[in-house]
Amino acid sequence: MAWFADLSPCTYFGEECATSLRSVGWLERGRPFATGAVNSEVFVRLVEMVKDPWQPVFFAGVHFCDLCLYEGKSAGVKNVFIPGDGVVFVCPELIAHYTNAHCYRPPDEFCRAALSCPAMRSVLYLKALLANGVRPLVQELTSRRTGRCT
Repeated sequence: MAWFADLSPCTYFGEECATSLRSVGWLERGRPFATGAVNSEVFVRLVEMVKDPWQPVFFAGVHFCDLCLYEGKSAGVKNVFIPGDGVVFVCPELIAHYTNAHCYRPPDEFCRAALSCPAMRSVLYLKALLANGVRPLVQELTSRRTGRCT
């Protein structure tokens, strides 16, 4: 998995898609990250969101938490897209683990967006994604699959 500073443009899905995607929770050993208490409602919401997130694309391979120092590390393969105010936050599914096990504190604007996010995969959720800039990601990924240039 790649490391991105919180709220930086997320280039994980390509430079073309990064203008509206903001990184949250892309942690890596040796890189600083915010710590502190997280509202329990935010944590519960994150746990719900990582169960079956909307996935515009799947990547092969598993990411293991490199912050854990013990055997049987937590792992993840999915990403979670959360519509914000003019942006879409994208985080790895390990965000709930990072928050619980490593005291990671996501940015406040991300926490507000998580709490106000419509139900995953609902029509309201998809409309919120489109209204906040996910369309270039979907178009770019569609053009890659069909071989068309955008």
